[in-house]
Amino acid sequence: MNRELDALLAVQADDVAIRAIESRRDALAPRLLLLDATQKRAMEEVTRTESALERELTRQRVLDTRIAETRSFHERATAALDSAEKLSEATTAAAQVESTRRALADGESEALGLTRRVADLRTALAAHREVLAQVSTDQGGARTELEAQRAAIDAELATARARRQLSASAVSAGLLSKYERIAARRKAEALIELRDFCCRACDTAIPLQRRPVMAAGNVIEPCEGCGVLLYHRVSL
Repeated sequence: MNRELDALLAVQADDVAIRAIESRRDALAPRLLLLDATQKRAMEEVTRTESALERELTRQRVLDTRIAETRSFHERATAALDSAEKLSEATTAAAQVESTRRALADGESEALGLTRRVADLRTALAAHREVLAQVSTDQGGARTELEAQRAAIDAELATARARRQLSASAVSAGLLSKYERIAARRKAEALIELRDFCCRACDTAIPLQRRPVMAAGNVIEPCEGCGVLLYHRVSL
């Protein structure tokens, strides 16, 4: 049992090391998330401004077409007024001239406002694109450093897991499965050494009838209090 105990203790030591490495890797995540969030905000500003600009440009194209049609109507009405020979014809043409003149004035006023908005949006878009480019430039070094750190940690983690797999090969499948279930639940050590025949995890005392067997160092048994695996190291 001592040999298997030693192997299981090695597995546990490997697990402690693996958790520490994983913790270091997890600590990189908030820094990457912050970089991503900053870049995302800059990209959203660009996308939002691009969409607004496209909407205004579409309105501008539609309005330009409408103004062109109104101007054509106005010119025809003016020509009809100039060539009118009857009062009724002149009256109708004059009304059309006035109507199309007002529509043309309204359209041109709206077009002027649209032109200003388009110009403002283009200026804003250029500024947002500049900010996005600057963010990408500023983050380049930080991202490269974080990716290098993560790659190094991943390599270290792969080595630790391979070492753990080798250690686990010396432990029986039943005992290893029991240990892994407890370790997964506790997220901490699952194999605990007895101290004065008490569990160091919960201070539950080992029943008297179990103590001789445990003292021999030949068994690994669960604690009746917290369920961790208990062992007693025999002094040589």
